[in-house]
Amino acid sequence: MTATAPPAGRRPAVEHALGPFTRARPPAAWVLRVLATLLDSALVASVAFLATGGGPTLAALPVLGKPGGGGGAGWTVGTLLVLGALQAYTGMTPGKRVAGIAVVDDGSGRPIGLPGTMVRWFAHVLDAILLIGYLRAAFRRDGRTFADSLLGTVAVRTTTPEPHPLVARLRTARDTHAPWLRWPRRVTSAVALVLCAAAATMSITASSGGGQQMSEQETSCLSTGDFAPTAVIGSARSFDMDSRLGITRVDVTRWQVAVAWSTGLGIDSSDNPEVGDLRARLTATSPDGRSHSWAESPGATGLDEAGDGFDEVAGDPWISLADEVASAVVTVPEEPTGWTARAELLDDGAVVAECSAPVPAIETDPADLW
Repeated sequence: MTATAPPAGRRPAVEHALGPFTRARPPAAWVLRVLATLLDSALVASVAFLATGGGPTLAALPVLGKPGGGGGAGWTVGTLLVLGALQAYTGMTPGKRVAGIAVVDDGSGRPIGLPGTMVRWFAHVLDAILLIGYLRAAFRRDGRTFADSLLGTVAVRTTTPEPHPLVARLRTARDTHAPWLRWPRRVTSAVALVLCAAAATMSITASSGGGQQMSEQETSCLSTGDFAPTAVIGSARSFDMDSRLGITRVDVTRWQVAVAWSTGLGIDSSDNPEVGDLRARLTATSPDGRSHSWAESPGATGLDEAGDGFDEVAGDPWISLADEVASAVVTVPEEPTGWTARAELLDDGAVVAECSAPVPAIETDPADLW
């Protein structure tokens, strides 16, 4: 019997006892797909970490991944796009190449191109619901997730799938005009192995910590009037840091300004009139006029008076003075060098003392600590 050609516009079906698979491209084991995902996620996280100090987790999977901090989102998206382009036209990411598998069209055996790869990645949202789609692949003979079924793809155990038409044209042009650009496939596999091994090692050796640096010098000012306490002003930098493979990056940095009022530094407390329970109010103002304030009552939670979202207090003030009557801390969005601090003491809402002083600078950078 003479075989008939498939209708125009239809991809030819692969007739084999293994269904969409052949002996040259058998189904990929589920554990290999998991390994490839972990390697790709480690690679994405390592790039973001080296660039910004923050890296995501499980970045190769939508919904399941946890974004990194420190501005790593842009690097995460960029790296995912690169991996997506590699899979779109070669069928493999570095992780898949190391695992020895490829994602191809179930009929032609070729990579599905960039549009199909992007749709397939977003279709993994269905797989991420209670992990049902990913677990489904472990128990199906064809190893398909929901995304695979929707896009008509399969994961096969091969590193030499049928070339995508664009890749085939590029190879022909290379062989014709620049044959010296050819290199053995084992070189590509070796590069992928080195990248994935380094990324995996960085993930395994990941550790985190943090610290706080206070200004070496403090500024002070003396309120004038019947009640004349002294305000001491300091600044601090709090930071989180991650370390991977002996490389340390600062992930998140927070800046604080603090004030503590004392009646025992300027005029002795015996010379000051009687006052009630005092609370301190601190306003930090940038050179361009942006202000952030915080008022704190003794033994009570601080009251944000800035109204601008910068209402995080970094714990108790680190300044400790003799005869201290009140203190406050305000968090600011950037290094407060050049800022001015205005400190006030309030007695039942009325200002009983006030003065201003420059915010002291923090000389040491966190990177200089290791």
